[in-house]
Amino acid sequence: MTASFQRYDTSVSKTRFDAIVIGSGIGGLGLAALLSRYGMKVLVLERHYVAGGMTHTFRRQGFEWDVGLQYLGKVHDPESPLRRAFDFVTGGALRWAKLDPVYDRFVFDDRHYDFPTGAAALEEALCRDFPSERKGISAYLRLIQQVERSAERYFLQRVLPEWLTPFTHPLLVRPFLRYSDRTTRDMLRTFTSNERLAGVLAGQWGNYALPPGESSFAMHALVAANYLDGGNYPVGGPANIARSIASVIERAGGQVRICAEVREILVSDGRAIGVRMADGDELLAPRIVSGTGVYHTLHSLLPEHCRPRTAVEGLREVRPAIGHLSLYVGLQGTARELGLERTNVWIHAGYDHDASMRAWLANPEARIPLVFVGSTSARDPEWESHHPGRSTLSIVGLAPYEWFERWEGTAWRNRGPGYEDFKARLSERLLASLHQHLPHLRGKVVYHELSTPLSTRHFSNHTRGAIYGLEHSPARFRQRWLRPALPVRNLFLVGQDLVSVGVGASLISAVLAASVILRRNVLGDVMRQPPPDRVLRAA
Repeated sequence: MTASFQRYDTSVSKTRFDAIVIGSGIGGLGLAALLSRYGMKVLVLERHYVAGGMTHTFRRQGFEWDVGLQYLGKVHDPESPLRRAFDFVTGGALRWAKLDPVYDRFVFDDRHYDFPTGAAALEEALCRDFPSERKGISAYLRLIQQVERSAERYFLQRVLPEWLTPFTHPLLVRPFLRYSDRTTRDMLRTFTSNERLAGVLAGQWGNYALPPGESSFAMHALVAANYLDGGNYPVGGPANIARSIASVIERAGGQVRICAEVREILVSDGRAIGVRMADGDELLAPRIVSGTGVYHTLHSLLPEHCRPRTAVEGLREVRPAIGHLSLYVGLQGTARELGLERTNVWIHAGYDHDASMRAWLANPEARIPLVFVGSTSARDPEWESHHPGRSTLSIVGLAPYEWFERWEGTAWRNRGPGYEDFKARLSERLLASLHQHLPHLRGKVVYHELSTPLSTRHFSNHTRGAIYGLEHSPARFRQRWLRPALPVRNLFLVGQDLVSVGVGASLISAVLAASVILRRNVLGDVMRQPPPDRVLRAA
């Protein structure tokens, strides 16, 4: 992994590239690597001073944290499409470590519930906890896997020519819409009238940041099915993802440049021809790709007269996702000494997630509806060799951008005493939740630092500090215009807005976008998996 992330300078404009990708999240990097595997020279431009998007890591006072990747499903299976895609874009350089057999633990005031690896094991665990609900539990688990299968056809629709839509929509899209058009709460009520069981089944709602009464059941089903076979974490930490992908890009003559802010996409005669940098440089290429999110692409990068009307109208129906708080905690001692497990802990304010969320949004002094606790130190088997005697935790909660909007025009680390006081109160509440449910860690915390939606906007440039791009409501999945190819010729989209939440979905979006750009079945190539150093040729 010898990839180097150099700062942008004007010498870049002297090199001709086959494609320019804006943003170095897993979608943008993954697409650049895919195109590189077909012999293209690709330039990736990242405004931040570190590449990798939500897979990057940062350090403070000898501690290190990941900022977004907590766990991934499916990659433990060498034959799964997601694992094949990771192997394809990294040259097989990544290794994965399994989480504990119990990958998620949901903590409520009266008790906790464990989700063990394997659909059969999960069904048995749920039936032990809710013995009178066996029929509904079994039907629910069958359905989420059925929804996952229907999603493959739904997303296939997005790479087919638009003129085929009237013919393919009934077969490919309509089965998925049966579930995406209904909320998670509505669908769960078809399986059970037990509000506690419904609250437990929806316990992973933080993974898509919408409570059951607002989220699309299809999104819930995709997340739940994704983790049925357990969770996984990249060995050596998520920063290895960007480094290994960048090596593939560089071997093909491409570059990944940091501190490279794109101000505008250049359009001429209805065709994307290049980008204008913040310093005024103009870089030209025959293919332009935005991995910066749909909102930012349409409302900031594209000139107003070039913005597709259907897309602009569609975005009025779908809001950005809510923002989040992340408390990065440093502890003295190894994961073993501290009793840290490779199990994610979800602490819930109650079984009625919608009521808890409404109370929190109405009053920041209310109980936090959902707190996620996870430890990189426990998940990464190489952690101790790089960070002896130290461990870290991430404590994550949701918070709206509106709470922080008054400090929008201030500078990072210089937002004023009011902001710092608010952060300090929130930090103490998150720590109190940690100590209440993991009391053995009391007195072990030696450092902590809180990020807010303003931090997300500052570093990742997400609209209104959104944690997951577009919100995962039923309306999101009705957006037919949300495709890799925009009406502006030679302009393409990539990233989680194209598929669904998370790092894995972002990489799949890269496979879809590459299929459109190259006009070939890239997923078929990925599944056939040629040797890592072999360059394929586009048709």
